[in-house]
Amino acid sequence: MGATLSQLTQWVADRWRVAPATGHAPLTPARVLRWGVLLLLLGPTALGLAGLVAPAFGLWPTLGFEEVSAVAWQRWWALPGLAEGFRLTLVSGLGGTLLAVLLTMGWVSAAAGTRFGEHMERLLAPILAMPHLALALGLLWLAAPSGVLMRLLLAPFEVLVPPQYPLPDAHGISLAVGLALKEAPFLMLMAQTALSRLPVTAQLQAGQALGYSIPQLRWRILMPQVMRAIALPIGAVLAYSLAVVDVAQVLGPTRTPTLAVRLIELWRDSDPSARLPASVGALMLALLVIGMMALGAALGRALLTWHRDWALSHHPARASRLALASEALFGRVARGVLGVVTLISLLAFVVIGVKSVARSWFFPALLPSRWGWESWHQALAGLGDAFSNSLRLALLVATLAVILSVAVFERERESGRLRGFVVCLYLPLLLPQASFLFGFQVGWLSLGASPGWAGVVIGHLLFALPYAWLTLAGPWARFDTRLEQAARLLGRSRLEVLIGIRLRLMLRPLAISWAVAFAVSIAQYVPTVVLGGGRVPTLTTETLALATGADPRLTAVAACLQACLPLVVYLLARAVPAGRSVSPTRG
Repeated sequence: MGATLSQLTQWVADRWRVAPATGHAPLTPARVLRWGVLLLLLGPTALGLAGLVAPAFGLWPTLGFEEVSAVAWQRWWALPGLAEGFRLTLVSGLGGTLLAVLLTMGWVSAAAGTRFGEHMERLLAPILAMPHLALALGLLWLAAPSGVLMRLLLAPFEVLVPPQYPLPDAHGISLAVGLALKEAPFLMLMAQTALSRLPVTAQLQAGQALGYSIPQLRWRILMPQVMRAIALPIGAVLAYSLAVVDVAQVLGPTRTPTLAVRLIELWRDSDPSARLPASVGALMLALLVIGMMALGAALGRALLTWHRDWALSHHPARASRLALASEALFGRVARGVLGVVTLISLLAFVVIGVKSVARSWFFPALLPSRWGWESWHQALAGLGDAFSNSLRLALLVATLAVILSVAVFERERESGRLRGFVVCLYLPLLLPQASFLFGFQVGWLSLGASPGWAGVVIGHLLFALPYAWLTLAGPWARFDTRLEQAARLLGRSRLEVLIGIRLRLMLRPLAISWAVAFAVSIAQYVPTVVLGGGRVPTLTTETLALATGADPRLTAVAACLQACLPLVVYLLARAVPAGRSVSPTRG
């Protein structure tokens, strides 16, 4: 078997490598895939930006608009409720991002360098794997006036009529909370990845020798390093929160939608000319996101500078007992809050499952009085195509995402430079989906292509690839390279070392990265709707369609399928045997 692998990898390497004739670097698989990744990331982005700007100024030949005009702007400003939609977008987007960042800071202050952090990472994994739409529905049914939380709170008082309060609220607060609960696990995972690249143990030990307590060191030393490292993920969360569509249609205000929801409504209008004002709205949403990210970057730099000056001017020997107690208390409170948040998110998943099999579940009963599978039979009869499409899309997209992620890491080892790749990887996440994909669709159609599978696959891959790469970044950095060095000294080729040693010993991280990309693909709504043109129904599109007016039990079945599919895949990935690939020298 070893000889066969050696021969195969050497054959591939010989045919990929071209001897340099004019001083150019040899052509390697990593180099070829590098350009493939750049083309995948930058090509649709450039096309999307071009297709975003031109229609906003009246240039859309396919619709008969061939001259520059202000008609699109006139139609956009004539739309009712724009100011309120703008306000709701800011409240929900900025509020959700801020809450997610605060939860992440609490996680770092309470869990950095502890077993609690490892346990929290395992508990947060199901939340990370759960699609946004499924979690939003679970939270809605959990926190509704007749929801499970209110039933639990009122159970001792024998209240027969549920209280009345608006949910979703008209101010976008429920949307902000829902976004925070879903995005915080992602930021925590990125924080954990950043911590894995730091000598945490050595820094904590050195700080203790200088007289600092563990809570002080987390705030003074680890926190600024982690926040700098996750600046781009925070920007991605901000862009997503300001331009979210599916979650906003469930947890957002129903009377006046957010800007992103308004754009999708205009795009799906039966009148093609309605897409003209949509192009203006998409451009304005993109400018809003860019402006908020620039403001957030400036604020972040100012806070980090202030934190540095504060840390240098407050020596631990001069710290009061009250200050030390407050820092320790914050860590304990943070642990409690994180535990409650995690419990609520997991309970939302349970509510979805219970609701899908509940035949009769009236307030104030904690459990259904009658159970049955009728909703499943009815829903499954109409969800066969959606389930099949979601599964095929996710399998293909996840596989491509992991392959391309490995190619990026190999390019990093070859050149030692990755910053440009990181920016390119984050670029689709830093642009609002509703804007960028609208422009991409315009450019896609202008090239003579038609909506369908090809565009949907590209759209899903654009957003799955960054998450696959980010999930794999930590384990890839912690790999014990001495194993590879020993193999190279024994005469093994680079490709053979990659396949036979690194990838074999990293099967679990690779499987988890694949599972995360799978979950991201399952959750995609805007790329499927915009680039598929309604020709590629998936579990996500059908779940949202059912949520707008169907029997809640049918919606629960669809949401349960949407949530269970990536969760099962993730649990299977966690069950993959782990190889001994981590360097013992890392802190």
